[in-house]
Amino acid sequence: MIRGRDIQPIVAPRSIAVVGASESPDSWAPEIERSLRHIGFTGDLYPINPKYDQVWGRPCLKSILELPRGVDLVVFVVPARVVVRMIDDCGTAGVRGVMVVSSGFAEAGEEGRALQAQLVTASERAGVPVLGPNVEGFVNYVDQVAPYGTTPPAHPVKGSISVISQSGTVAWALNQQASDRGVGLRIILGVGNEAVIGLGDMFAWAAEDPHTKVVASYIETMRDVENIGRGLDALAAARKPVLICAPEGRSEAALRSIIAHTGALAGNTSLRDAWLRGHGVVLVEDPVSMFEAAVLLSHRKKLRTKGVAAALQSGGACTLFAEAAGAQGLDLPEFGGRTKTKLKKALPHFASQNNPLDVTGQAAVETDMFCDALEALAADPGVGLIAFDAFPPRLAGESPWADPVLAKAVELQKETGVVFASVAMAPLAYIPEAVTFTARWKQLPFLQGHRAGAGAIRALVDFQGAKARSLPDLPSHPKRAAALRLLKGLQGPLDEAQGAKLLELYGVRRPKESTVRMPAAAAAASKVIGFPVAVKALAPEIPHKAKLGGVKLGLRNASEVERAAAEVLAAATRAGASAPKVLVQEMVSGHEVLVGAIVDDQFGACVTMRPGGALAEEGEAVFVAAPLTPAQALAFVTSQADRCGLDPKRHDLPGTAKVVAAIARAAHDLRGRLTSLEANPLLVGPRGAIAVDALAEARPPT
Repeated sequence: MIRGRDIQPIVAPRSIAVVGASESPDSWAPEIERSLRHIGFTGDLYPINPKYDQVWGRPCLKSILELPRGVDLVVFVVPARVVVRMIDDCGTAGVRGVMVVSSGFAEAGEEGRALQAQLVTASERAGVPVLGPNVEGFVNYVDQVAPYGTTPPAHPVKGSISVISQSGTVAWALNQQASDRGVGLRIILGVGNEAVIGLGDMFAWAAEDPHTKVVASYIETMRDVENIGRGLDALAAARKPVLICAPEGRSEAALRSIIAHTGALAGNTSLRDAWLRGHGVVLVEDPVSMFEAAVLLSHRKKLRTKGVAAALQSGGACTLFAEAAGAQGLDLPEFGGRTKTKLKKALPHFASQNNPLDVTGQAAVETDMFCDALEALAADPGVGLIAFDAFPPRLAGESPWADPVLAKAVELQKETGVVFASVAMAPLAYIPEAVTFTARWKQLPFLQGHRAGAGAIRALVDFQGAKARSLPDLPSHPKRAAALRLLKGLQGPLDEAQGAKLLELYGVRRPKESTVRMPAAAAAASKVIGFPVAVKALAPEIPHKAKLGGVKLGLRNASEVERAAAEVLAAATRAGASAPKVLVQEMVSGHEVLVGAIVDDQFGACVTMRPGGALAEEGEAVFVAAPLTPAQALAFVTSQADRCGLDPKRHDLPGTAKVVAAIARAAHDLRGRLTSLEANPLLVGPRGAIAVDALAEARPPT
């Protein structure tokens, strides 16, 4: 991992050399020089190219070795093979950092991957950190430096949002959007192929950076999960929100695009997203929503409550905002009685008192009415954020009608702690007067579009629970050693008795049961357990035994049990089991759910809960990263209860949560020896939950 202070010379250089400098329109070099001038860079700039004596009105050096010692950043815009050969010269010249704009590395196939490996080796040998390759560069607004190979922002504004992206084009789009609307950024930077400096290193830098308040990132490929985790944990410790847009990559075309862009596979996005949430990330659906969320979170990070109210100037706007809010799962609470009484006094008699609140178009003329409505909403204890529509000027010389409304919003925000956000129905072009206007009201965020605005509010709501969702640092379970002894020498699918023993070690209840070898012994065991019973074949070769005739249910006497035991043993033998046994199990009742964990090579253990039995294969699995605290497990079970058909009045959700936490803990503890652990079905009753079937698969010991 590159430490934040080692990255500083790269992202805030006071001296820059450009290898491959020229004034040719076919080169990236002139764009980099133009961007540096545009941003106001006042440091030293050294063009390097043996073909020229002068470039950009400056003396042109013949090689890196002619540089004064200790230049902060060398930028390469020459062919990939040339770059690798020149890294050693950077070390000799005492260069503090390198940025490789050049393409032709890992994204270009097998030959390019070999070349990138050589670049990494050269970087380590020379002791020089490398950003890239395959990057457009960056714009550092605060330090006024932009070695940037494409169109820089027209009107750069210093701010606190750091955009750190795997896609330079996504970073560029947010860059231009911020410039158009006068939103301040700290830095925009693409990490390219992450040969040496990766996302995790940049996240760690942002965590230490005093100018960064919010991080926005676009991610396609998790190249170094461990490093990214360290960077995200550093940001979480600094209480800096991290917004990430990460494509799901479900379609074949999307997967092909990701591979072509990053030179790597996208991986399992469900597990990836669970892991990201476990490290405090707020996920957003697209870069537009991410930008609006960054604007909102750069203003306010805390909500007094999650309820959202909207006060808008037309019925159509109210309907559209309600639709957008509903799609994001936002809570639009009904206003309290006192609030309605105040609104009745503030608004015309024909105005409704619903949420969203239609303050009518008259509110833009009678601004006192609008202000009184906002005051009523801010006093409602169920409201934590108020979205309202007070727009910047649309014409040069226009007198802004919204000033009194915005002044009231600022006043109420200070007095009550309610967050206020101006939300336009659709994106609006900002004329210079609009940029000046929003800068004057810098205490308030101006968001564009109901859909993106609702996504931004969702991100703010999600950030309230980011710390509570973070992966806990739990000690190993007291029975971990016993579980590892059980797994010793095993690999591949386990039989149900072995899986059941793992669950029991971690505190998951099982029915009364007995494992035997012969039908007569099964009959004897059934008398001890008590009827009715189930009889199952036990063999690691047939984990899904019911489909093969290896399960008999509802047996009511010893004769039935003996016949059933013979039948399941025969079925197991036909299915290829070498030494099947018989499990005799008490029949229990309850609502069926599936609780299972898988251990991913990249993201570790993740746990899911979904409908059990025949419904287990329907719908998409929702995962959370393991391990879980009891509170986290209960929150997850509660969020999935309706989907799984669980009713809190009839089913023991806390008891179910204990099972979820136990399976998550076991999968995390035993992640070096397990690939999966599952209870399906888990039967949930009014008091407790019992795992009547257990599936587990062991991985070879490392």
